[in-house]
Amino acid sequence: MSNNFLEFFGFEEDPFKITPDIDFYFNSKYHQEALMALEYIYHSEEGFVVIVGEPGTGKTITIRKFLSQIPDNMEYAYILFPNLSPEELLYAILEDFGVQIPKEENTTKNKLFSILKDFLINKKKEGKKLFIIVDEAQNLPIETLEELRILSNLETEKEKLLQIILIGQPELEEKLNSPKLRQLKQRITVFVKLSNLSKDETESYINYRLSKAGGSSVRITKKAINEVYKLSKGIPRLINQIMERALMAAFVNREYIIDTKHIKKAKESLKNLESNKKNSKMKNFIKLLIFLAIIIILFIGVYFYITNFSKNKENNSQKDITQNKKETTKNLNKKYYVLYFATTPSLGEAIKIKKKYEELSGKKMYILKLKNGKLYAVARLYEDKEKGQKEQNILKNILNDEDAFLTANKISVNILN
Repeated sequence: MSNNFLEFFGFEEDPFKITPDIDFYFNSKYHQEALMALEYIYHSEEGFVVIVGEPGTGKTITIRKFLSQIPDNMEYAYILFPNLSPEELLYAILEDFGVQIPKEENTTKNKLFSILKDFLINKKKEGKKLFIIVDEAQNLPIETLEELRILSNLETEKEKLLQIILIGQPELEEKLNSPKLRQLKQRITVFVKLSNLSKDETESYINYRLSKAGGSSVRITKKAINEVYKLSKGIPRLINQIMERALMAAFVNREYIIDTKHIKKAKESLKNLESNKKNSKMKNFIKLLIFLAIIIILFIGVYFYITNFSKNKENNSQKDITQNKKETTKNLNKKYYVLYFATTPSLGEAIKIKKKYEELSGKKMYILKLKNGKLYAVARLYEDKEKGQKEQNILKNILNDEDAFLTANKISVNILN
């Protein structure tokens, strides 16, 4: 915020800055309840407190207000980005407490747990109260929440070693209702929901922050407050955004009274901001679509390559069969002694039998199409009958085919393969 802006309204600082500032903490009904719950858990030695609320309702500023007034005997680990595995959570807790972790390649979870337990016991002996505070706790995996439950069980004969505060969006409540976390839910002593400000509270909130910033010359009309409440639905973060832009609109017009026209200007500004965000999201969405299109094109390309490869292979096989047919038609008028083995109406089955018999016997086999055209036979062909008779008995034993027989005379054959 520019110095000219602050000077114009007589502000000492920006009254509606987005960053949580405990100097501007507004103690609404629900925020007071949350703060009292935090103070209660400090004095009661209870294990768990959970605070939930929609984004922008003041969860973080409430916990900061609590931490700003804690006694010297309280120490805490503040975990802000909790999408962590159980091991990562233990590391984060120890690091925030300032505990030195052995530089071992394979420090197990049990080892980390033992280090934390020893630290907590030593601090208890010093008369310290130890807290773990997890912000945005809705992002905690279920197994990590379960790890927190186990940590909450740490205690001496007289008192608990650790107390835990979970702060999160409504999704946290949904997660805690999971059957997998029923044991954890049973340990929650205090559960507080931060709700939006009422219309009256919205008015008090705006005037409180204007007064706190030193802007005694600024006024806001009832109609403007009603419009702010309508747009923000009583969410403090949105109230701040709207009022910041409304003040800027008033500053541009050199006006000290905030009216509905300034709120409308703020609304337009926020719409443009939202539009830019949507455009940014749209650009990212388009990038994603392009990426998916490339993947699909590559997939189609691979599919057609494999399909064409298979077709080419099939065509080549067909050409080989055709070539074999051409070659074997030369032998249609040639006669052989035929040693018949299996016969089948299926060409595919005949091919399998042929391959099997060749592997077992080490002899070349043929597939013959019989004269009726409905059966296929696997056979050996001989120009010399005596050789066929000798092999007949040998092959019967090798192939375990007692039905094999040799033709008494030479006959014409239709060789397929």
